[in-house]
Amino acid sequence: MLLSIIAPVRNEIEYISRTFNSICEATVDIECEIFFVDGNSDDGTYEWLNSALIGIENCSLISNSKKYVNFGFNIAFPMTSGKYISRLDGHTIYPKNYFKTSIDILDNNEADIVGGPAMHRGRTWRGETIAKCMMHYFGVGNSSFRISDNRMLVDTIPFAVYKRKVFEDVGLYDEELIKNQDDEHNYRCRSFGYRIMMDPKLKTDYFVKETLIDLWSQYFRYGLYKPLVFKKTPSGKRLHHIIPSLFMISGILTILLSLFKSFFLLPIILYSCLLIIISIMIQPTIKRKFYSVLVFLCLHIAYGAGYIFGLLKNTK
Repeated sequence: MLLSIIAPVRNEIEYISRTFNSICEATVDIECEIFFVDGNSDDGTYEWLNSALIGIENCSLISNSKKYVNFGFNIAFPMTSGKYISRLDGHTIYPKNYFKTSIDILDNNEADIVGGPAMHRGRTWRGETIAKCMMHYFGVGNSSFRISDNRMLVDTIPFAVYKRKVFEDVGLYDEELIKNQDDEHNYRCRSFGYRIMMDPKLKTDYFVKETLIDLWSQYFRYGLYKPLVFKKTPSGKRLHHIIPSLFMISGILTILLSLFKSFFLLPIILYSCLLIIISIMIQPTIKRKFYSVLVFLCLHIAYGAGYIFGLLKNTK
């Protein structure tokens, strides 16, 4: 078998048909097997997939009672036989050349793991505003696959295609990590000397959260599990990972100190000015400019708070 695709999903009914169709179109004329692993969806995702897969011999639907991506991938991997392994998401659209181009890159030994930039999309004006913020350096730091479309070696990449030997050498996903498991695994791969390539020919359309509440939950958990990731793979740590938590701590200290001397408020004033200026620059309408301020605050505070809680949790 040339290619094995593993797609852990849970509650993706809004996107699963587009994801499914894009995977089918991208695997035409490619010898492959596809495993959809459903994590106890309760929105109809399992039923939709169960119906869509009828009569498709190379597709299987597996149940994952533990819900999360790391368990779902690890359940499916022993069932695979492909020379190459791909781990996909259920709220992303993949281009028609995705697997062919990825396999060409791996066959030419240009890299051991390959993926592309994730072009963030929203279904509503709020989602589009969130997507724009998540593709800006001010929002997510130096996250290459979100802010760049240059061809280069990177620390981590989503929706990747791997040489099978990578998993045989490095192991599967860490089951302690219900978030950031792909980051930790990619950092682990890098520590083993494997090369991760980002190629702009492999751009995907990734659908973001549509509300601030969902975005907060997502980024708080990203921050919460990041210290555990770095405890396991210290080589992955970068300055931009800890900036939000430093921002939160300094913000609290600044407010406390300003009770004695007002000039201590200067950093918060400068941050607020930068926040407003960038929001005005990157968003096209008044309501999106205003909403962008809230989105950036949500990204920074949620991730920063999660990271601090994660540090405290791991210290204990």
